[in-house]
Order: sequence, then C-alpha cells, then structure tokens
Amino acid sequence: MYFAKIHFWLVGMTNEHREILQGIAPLERFSHHYFPMKSMEELQEDYEPGIIMVVIVDEAADFSLEALKNTVPAAKVVYCTSHPGELSAELLSAVDFLWSKPLTKPLLSFYFSQLVQYLKQEKDLWLAETYLDNTIDPVPDLIWYKDIKGAHLKVNDAFCKVVDKTKEDIAGRGHCYIWGLTPEEYAQGEYVCMETEDEVINKGATCLFDEQVKTSEGMRFLLTYKTPIRDVDGTIIGTVGMARDVTKEREYQQKILEMAQNDALTGLANRRYMESYVKERLEKGDIQQQTFIYFDLDHFKDVNDTYGHAMGDRVLVGVASYMRKALPDAFLVRLGGDEFLAVFFDFISPEQLRVRVENFIAELQEYFETCLDIKSVSTSAGIVMGNSGASMDEMLRKSDVALYVAKNSGRACCRFYEPSMEQTEILK
Repeated sequence: MYFAKIHFWLVGMTNEHREILQGIAPLERFSHHYFPMKSMEELQEDYEPGIIMVVIVDEAADFSLEALKNTVPAAKVVYCTSHPGELSAELLSAVDFLWSKPLTKPLLSFYFSQLVQYLKQEKDLWLAETYLDNTIDPVPDLIWYKDIKGAHLKVNDAFCKVVDKTKEDIAGRGHCYIWGLTPEEYAQGEYVCMETEDEVINKGATCLFDEQVKTSEGMRFLLTYKTPIRDVDGTIIGTVGMARDVTKEREYQQKILEMAQNDALTGLANRRYMESYVKERLEKGDIQQQTFIYFDLDHFKDVNDTYGHAMGDRVLVGVASYMRKALPDAFLVRLGGDEFLAVFFDFISPEQLRVRVENFIAELQEYFETCLDIKSVSTSAGIVMGNSGASMDEMLRKSDVALYVAKNSGRACCRFYEPSMEQTEILK
C-alpha cells in the first residue's frame, strides 16, 4: 500500500563502498537515493516527513554525531568503526547501528541488507498500526487492549470520549485511574470489571457481559465482548474488549417496562403486573404467608363531581404516596379507579397489621381534610390472611368481601375476613 523513499547520506565513505551499496536492489515498495554529505545544512534542507533518512558515517570523517541527532532527530545513524569496544557512552547514544570495519563487500552487503530489512519492518509496523487505528477509531463502540495485569495498552477514540482522557494519558494506566474511581470503590471491586477479566482469562475464550461502569457523566451500562490475546506459544498475555454503551437503550427499556407494569397516574403496580408477580412468587414457593389488604375510597365519586377530575387525580396520587410511607414492605397495587391493594408475602401478626392499617386510614383522612380541604372522602379496607398456597383469585375475593363489610360498618375502618361474612347481604 505504501511506497517509501530512503535517502542515504554518505559521510566519509569511499567510492568503492558507494558502488557496492548502489548495486544492491531495493526491496519491494522502496527506492534508494544516495547523496555525498558535505554539511549539516544539506541534511536539514533535505529533511521532510515521509522520507526515511539514513546517515552512514565513517569514523575517519570529521563529523559530530551528537550535532546530527540534534539537527535531524528522525534520521537513522550508522557508524562505521574499527574500534566498537572503545566508543564512549555519549557517542553510542547518538548511534542506531554499528558496522564493524574493515567493510569487505560481503560484510557491507550483509550490514546493508539487515539495515533495509529493519527499515521495512518499521514501515510495516507503522502500516499495521495505521490499519488498526483506522479500523477502531471510526467505530462508535468502545475498544481497548489490556496486558495481563490490566494496564491499558491501546484504546480507540470512543473510549477516550467516554472517559474524557487522551490516548497518551490512558496508555499504561489501570481501570481505577482511567474511570476516576475512588480508592474505596476500587478496593471493594465496584465498577472495576475485575471478575469478568478473570473469567475471560480462566476460560480462554470470548465472553459476553453486561457491565456497569462509573463515568464523569454518571453510571453507564455496557454490553461487552472480551477475548484473550495469546503469545506465539498460546500463553494468554492480555485481553481485548469491545463495549457498546446501552445506557439509553436500558433507560428506554426500563420506561417501557414501567409503563407496562405500573399505573401511569400513581406509579404503583397495575393489576396485570400484580397478577403475574403474585403468580411468580407462588410458583417459586418462597412465600411464608399471604396477606391481602383491599382499599377503596369512600364517596370518591363526589370528589370528581364536585371538584373535578384534576382534584380526583390529586386524591389518588396522595393515596399512593401515603401507602408507600405507611406500608413500604408491601407490594402495592392500583387495581383501577379508586381501588388499591397491598400484599404481604412474609409473616405479619394480625394485631400489628390492624394498627398499621388503622393508622394509615387516619393519616389519609387528615391529609384529605387539611391538605385538600375535602371532608367527604375516607378510606375503607378489607383484610384477609391466608396460607402460602392460597390462590390469588380467592384471596382477592375474600378481601373484597371484608371490604364490603367495612363499608357497611360505617366506612373509614378495616375488617378482617371471616367465613361468616359470606352469608351477609352487603351493598357497597
């Protein structure tokens, strides 16, 4: 894909050496150009990005390698010497390759072939990195490469955007720093994804995870693929991950689920969801006892007729709010209209339950009178307590019977279901 020019600047080299070098054919996609260098200014004028510059210096030349490196740092420096073991550390720091003299034709050809092969490998490596960058950077998903210790070696632009850090800042750093976790969060393993990294390494295969990470913009939900990276002998030396930010999708899904499960006005569970939820709990068999409390507002129709439906909605929202405060450990439902239900699945004593329900009825009455200035509305409740195997329909029916008795007993009160109630003719 690429075509590379190599400019060879020869300093102190003989004509014979030059002829030998010019007689060696360039590798594919490379061209060789040779220049006798007389001054540092010539080298500066020749330099331009994209051209590979190689300066071959014979030890006999009066030439400063340190000045060369300062003038054109990108140039590759070859030093030809008959005394390699006597060179100072300062001089060696300015040299990329050492060619040992005397430079016979076979030896010079060998050195030169090694040099151009090295330059080709550098160019091929650059091309491979370019391929990789141009593949992963346009991808909107997060992509990262980690070593076996969890340090990030390479990431794409999308990753940088999410963590609000540059690639240079991320390179070599761990999860805690990159995602901005506190030491406490990191120590507890929160939002660190350590378990999933270990799972990928232990399984030695690609795995799919739902992960939650903490960012500067809040919690993000990621759908993540992680796969091991192996050395030539098969040893796992790191992992590569790709994650899609599904936070918005999860929020939409949650809203849709809430709309399907909850009453739009009060936010309580709707009847349809209540039926499926209770059925699921019954099938799991994790219920100690079932307690159904059926609530109904007294004279609610008068509120709509007198004050309008807006006030009626305020009443229903208030009921739901007070139910959450008074019965936080119950499964709360708006059955429809002005009818509500609270369900307990754990053991609760009748005495304790009576006190809680009566307090709720009294608090709600005070709310209607003082906050809404409505004195005609109250709340009645029917309660039934059953074993873990009782059917939901039967529990609803019995609690409804007890509710009718409460209404027939003067309203604004609660009654526990008794079998004798079945014989009573009750009008709501």
